[in-house]
Amino acid sequence: MTCLANNFLATLSTTQQSSVVLALTSTNATQYWSNLPTTMVARRGIALSALSATQKAAAEALLAAALTAQGQTTMGNLRTADEYLKNNGGGSGYGGDLYYIAFLGTPSSTGPWILELTGHHYTFFYALGANNTPSSLTPNFVGVEPVSYSGGTPMATEQSAMRAVLAGLDSTQLTTAKLSTAVSDLVVGPQKDGKFPTTRSGILVSTLTSAQQDLVKAAIAAYANDANGTGQYEAYTSATALADTYVSWASYSDLATNGSYMRIDGPRIWIEFSVQGGIIFAAPHYHTVWRDKTTDYGGNFTF
Repeated sequence: MTCLANNFLATLSTTQQSSVVLALTSTNATQYWSNLPTTMVARRGIALSALSATQKAAAEALLAAALTAQGQTTMGNLRTADEYLKNNGGGSGYGGDLYYIAFLGTPSSTGPWILELTGHHYTFFYALGANNTPSSLTPNFVGVEPVSYSGGTPMATEQSAMRAVLAGLDSTQLTTAKLSTAVSDLVVGPQKDGKFPTTRSGILVSTLTSAQQDLVKAAIAAYANDANGTGQYEAYTSATALADTYVSWASYSDLATNGSYMRIDGPRIWIEFSVQGGIIFAAPHYHTVWRDKTTDYGGNFTF
């Protein structure tokens, strides 16, 4: 990763390099990413759209290395969706290359640094520590509008996997898992670092059948298996972790109706899926986030 990062930096001018390499501080990490268009919330770093063909190829190689094949598909689908949004009513605030790449900390094989990619409906922080060892891809915001169009259904895997967990519960289990109040949007979204509820609610995964637990693991995999080499999926799905992991939902369990909400809340893992009203289109769209209570931003900060 460090070699790829330095290869990318070598293609940049001195001015471009200074905009890409930022200090590894809590402010730089937490305050400049959003699910809003870049025209509404400015990002740090340099936009892929501002790069030459050679620079962009180096950037894309670096981004791909942070992700598995599944993760590369996720990134490609969401950037394609943003390009569709730009060309179908969204305008200049959207676009497949209107995503910003930045380094928090100087890329190094011996010290911590983070590769950040952030734009409208997709953000990840790929954190590396000593000896270039990856520790997390979180926070990882994954959203899409519209949820389906002529070019595809970008978040079909995530939506189907999460919904399958709820659909696999019997009526008693579904009642146990339901939250007492509605949830209007992501609880721990952008700029809400560390705001996890003090009281955890829902149904314990350890009380579910083996088949039902497999559905929970599949839902976790739909997010955590996007990360290349971080070991997060394995940590989340150990028997010990699942014994302390809750599934809950609010308002509607179909994860399609506006106001539907679901989350998976474990010792480390936090995944939220929220169905929002349309912005550019009339139909609802998705906001989701994958967090790690231990290794968000590489565990470099305390919230």
